[in-house]
Amino acid sequence: MSKVEEEVRTLPSRHAHGRDGVWWLSAATWVGLFIVNMAGFLDTATGSALGCGREWPLCNGSVIPSAWSLQTLIEFGHRGIVLVVTILLVTTAVLAWRRYGQWVEVKATIGIACGFVALEAFLGAVGVLVGDPPAVLATHLGVSLMAFVGITLLTAVLNQVQRVGISVDGGAAPLRPGVPPKRFRFWAFFTMVYTFIALYVGAYISNIHAGAWFQGFPFPTESFAQAGSNLYFDILHRSIALGLVILCVALWVQARRLPVDRPDLRRGAALSVALVLAQALSGGLLVYTRLALPAFLLHVSIVSCLFATLAYVALQSTPEPVRRRQLASGGGPQGTAASGGAPAGL
Repeated sequence: MSKVEEEVRTLPSRHAHGRDGVWWLSAATWVGLFIVNMAGFLDTATGSALGCGREWPLCNGSVIPSAWSLQTLIEFGHRGIVLVVTILLVTTAVLAWRRYGQWVEVKATIGIACGFVALEAFLGAVGVLVGDPPAVLATHLGVSLMAFVGITLLTAVLNQVQRVGISVDGGAAPLRPGVPPKRFRFWAFFTMVYTFIALYVGAYISNIHAGAWFQGFPFPTESFAQAGSNLYFDILHRSIALGLVILCVALWVQARRLPVDRPDLRRGAALSVALVLAQALSGGLLVYTRLALPAFLLHVSIVSCLFATLAYVALQSTPEPVRRRQLASGGGPQGTAASGGAPAGL
């Protein structure tokens, strides 16, 4: 056995006993960004967006406000958490890019996470300075979830990278063995995009306060005389939600019938079904509690995880890109450690 072959054989053991600091930093950023989004949803739901006045980055004329109210505490706390998580994200992005930049998935997910966090911060500042119409607030929700998806996928990809090892020549080992049919890939991406549209519509309805008129579950019981045009928003929202349930179940059925061995896709699709059903039940809880704050936060946290799960399934269904390879002097692959089976999950 040549020296090169011996090195390649031992590569996967580098991370066999645990993940490295970059992964843990990414996981901490993932938790932090989830908290940031929940704080943002709390900010909006409690009407605390102007708790620091129409000023940014200052809060009521100073770096640390001298007078406090509940709204000021929520808004100032939200801004503080954003600052901490932004520092975590930038640190994670730099380290991951330098150490694992050979993998195009690492670069892509870093770009998604950092780009949408920057856009989220920009929209937040604009909202404070000029006000937030419902369409902008709904867009802000969508952007925050895209940022969450970016860091979720980065954490998952780093886990996979550390499972397959690093090649001797600095190349990138394959992450996803076995390519699912094009039909499955289409439905994975279609379901993900449909979910994004569904959450945007839901956010818009919430921000125009139409949801306060919703009655009955699973079917609406309010009349047009009671709710007016809000009844149509209720029917639209529930119809879209029903379509999402059907799509997730169909995706799970397709995943179970895949001709390739991909337990990661089956687990991801099964998790999406569990989450979409939980999302539907939390919608019923919203109706019966008259939009109580805990029910609202539960609803948006579930849809965040659902969207991230579907994005993971979509990523895992994509074919492997062309990886950089080098040949040893003897003509054999100098290259990459074997993937050793199915990729790691979330």
